[in-house]
Amino acid sequence: MSILSKVIKRFVLPQHLYKVIQLQRNRKKKERVYDDAQLKLYSQLLPKDFLHYGYFDNPDINPHDISINHLYKAQEDYGWQIVNLVNDVQHPVLDIGCGMGGLIPLLHSKGAEVVALTPDKNQVKHVREKYAPVKVLDCRFEDMPVANYTGYFGTLITSESLQYLQLDKALPIMKQILLPNGKWIACDYFRKGEAGEKSGHNKELFNRKLQAHGFTITYERDITPNVLPTIAYVYMLATQVGLPVKDFVLGKLQVKAPGISYALQEALPEIEQKIDKNIDTINPALFAANKQYVLMVIEQK
Repeated sequence: MSILSKVIKRFVLPQHLYKVIQLQRNRKKKERVYDDAQLKLYSQLLPKDFLHYGYFDNPDINPHDISINHLYKAQEDYGWQIVNLVNDVQHPVLDIGCGMGGLIPLLHSKGAEVVALTPDKNQVKHVREKYAPVKVLDCRFEDMPVANYTGYFGTLITSESLQYLQLDKALPIMKQILLPNGKWIACDYFRKGEAGEKSGHNKELFNRKLQAHGFTITYERDITPNVLPTIAYVYMLATQVGLPVKDFVLGKLQVKAPGISYALQEALPEIEQKIDKNIDTINPALFAANKQYVLMVIEQK
């Protein structure tokens, strides 16, 4: 039986059609299992529990020379760039958007008490299991119980999570939960203007909002060159491995399954356009032209 016939059978024969409908209806029941599997994959691929671009001491490294160990080291070095700016270990540190908790052991090594925050239920589960007894707030930052943490934290950290915060809601909360002499350490990318891919806050607008809410930047370093090697590495894999494999599969379909190949022809231009658009988001030249990756310390005026 051909591949196409097998697929059609599952939509035509009653017993298979019923199963298709049931699986589709019950998909939400499977989401948690899927997410757990996805998180397990992340933890296996990224054993240090970091989910960010990494930091390369040598920004000129050729992407062809980057190994998995280079990526692991870059991930941990990124964490140390942040943790080395923490100088108050007498008061708790809030890791806003903690991800899988990669900063937690680094902060603990400095003697800091850590409170982690993430709205992702699977990340909450992972952090609670791996880094117990660290307290985890399972909510969005804008929804945290502010009254319980007024003037509580000596340090706030947003590591590639600032881009997701609603500034007009988040900045007043930061002022309320931060000690008067506390610090907010932010490490994230910003848009230089309105052109290009839209993720990240506009840097000029961000600076104005900081000022309007009584914050000032006391330390700022552009680390764009240090994160570009990771982006260049992913771009290399996408263009030099992913695209040729895609072309190979399409060529095979034309020979082995001409019917399926024909059925895809009308949709292919749109698929190709989406692929190109996604690849553009990891083009290091476009990233450097439109984004600025900044490590900064922010304090109340």
